[in-house]
Amino acid sequence: MALEINRQHTALLAMDFENDIVHPDGAFKDFGFAKMVAETNVLDKSAQLLAAGRSAGITIIYVSVKFRPGYPERPANAGLWQGLHGATALVEGTWGSEIHEKLTPQAGEPIVTKRGVSAFTASDLDQILRTKRIGTLILAGVATNFVVEGTARQACDLGYDTIVVGDCCASVSQEAHDASLTVALPFLCTISTLEEVSAALK
Repeated sequence: MALEINRQHTALLAMDFENDIVHPDGAFKDFGFAKMVAETNVLDKSAQLLAAGRSAGITIIYVSVKFRPGYPERPANAGLWQGLHGATALVEGTWGSEIHEKLTPQAGEPIVTKRGVSAFTASDLDQILRTKRIGTLILAGVATNFVVEGTARQACDLGYDTIVVGDCCASVSQEAHDASLTVALPFLCTISTLEEVSAALK
């Protein structure tokens, strides 16, 4: 069955495309994210997805993970956050916390700042979505098993219909990426592709 998208009530979330995460010179360059992003051409594919969304007139929202110096909002209570502290990464006002130049937001596209894994964590994303009467979310981002999966799970609980664009996501490895898209998420959302979503937006 062909994918159907109600343009008026759909938002595309471009998530965690900060330099520290996706750029080969970023603070997390040794973690594997940037390597998979490059190998699977995720930045160019995500740029194509954003272009399709803009042409269709759907709401575009960027989700950015960043913290104040010293990480007052984020305790190192798990391996992920210990790595963040150790790398001194994603600090507000630094190059590493900026969105990659290939995916620069356009005028009028809001940038939501989050302080955890899910796009909804300590952010005003839900308020923006409710104000715009959005019911469906299209997700693209890095990493698949962190922000994408975390956001999809919470979006499901909050009542949103969610579409994950698998080839516009990446993780530390192909195995981690595939695990997110094949184990739990198919029970919570629709797993799709750039080609399918672009066709549905025409």
